Amino acid sequence: MTAAAADSLPLSLSTSSIVPTIITLMPGPHEYGRFADGGPDANWYVGFNNAWIVKLPPAPTGDFARAFIGAKLGRAKTRPVPDKPWLREMIPGKVYAGISSSPAWNSEQGFFLAETRDIPAEADPQAHVDGVGAGEWFWAEVPLAQVSFTAPNYLIVWSPTNYFTKASSAPILAAADLDEPGGETRAWLNRSISGVPPRAPGASLETPLNTLAPAIAIKLVPPAPDEPAVSVADFSVARAGKRVLVRFSAAGEDVSEAWVEASRDQLEWQRVSRIQRKPPYLFSLPPEKVPASGSFLRGAARDISGALGVSGGYMIPYAPH
Repeated sequence: MTAAAADSLPLSLSTSSIVPTIITLMPGPHEYGRFADGGPDANWYVGFNNAWIVKLPPAPTGDFARAFIGAKLGRAKTRPVPDKPWLREMIPGKVYAGISSSPAWNSEQGFFLAETRDIPAEADPQAHVDGVGAGEWFWAEVPLAQVSFTAPNYLIVWSPTNYFTKASSAPILAAADLDEPGGETRAWLNRSISGVPPRAPGASLETPLNTLAPAIAIKLVPPAPDEPAVSVADFSVARAGKRVLVRFSAAGEDVSEAWVEASRDQLEWQRVSRIQRKPPYLFSLPPEKVPASGSFLRGAARDISGALGVSGGYMIPYAPH
């Protein structure tokens, strides 16, 4: 390996015929341990008025079939339930990401990334909060043609939710300390947006970030193997009082997440459970998430390459008269 090639490794992992290639400012996606996992948040919120931008190098040459852009997010906020202040509910909102060959993004270059209901929640020292945990990576698939293999790739993360204007209400973006701060600027904060990314490059790169790297990345996936990459089996459903327990197994290399879906006709499916990122895949559905009699449930799982596996559909029995 040449010295020039070695110097490029912190920005782009070498390609593989099986493992996705991750392009990020740090050597890998596990380097981003600041802010989204706990401790001071340093105001690193993803907001209606707060966009984070990185300049990533051209993607490496390789045989790729799919592309994703992503960010590591955590500490979604909760609030007291109206009339039941001892209970907490998630503050609803969405996070988007965009990719462009210049620091400007049109409507076709922005993609839905995550809802706060799926982002790990921030703990509250005075109340119980469901779903508390460390930050997680979320990915949005983008057309492979939108990733540049010859020029830099500018990525942005922001929120269209107008309530997300401060860290006390918005989710937090992870970051990492740069190994050699003060070099070429590759990350910026823009606090002049209003729910949409900058449309012109002139004032886009507003505040340079020269000591910290935002957790924003590109993931490139090689062609799928001939055999299914993920399989879902052993699907079962049982009653537990008012709740429905759903259990299944997911087999495959690097299975990264699993969930339960529902459908009325087995044509259009909608997720009705939280995402679980490690086994056992056992889900407890509250009454409001259980579909009506005659509808269907199934298990779904996905690996780190984005390959999806699903179980057969299970019909909810009709209640006896």
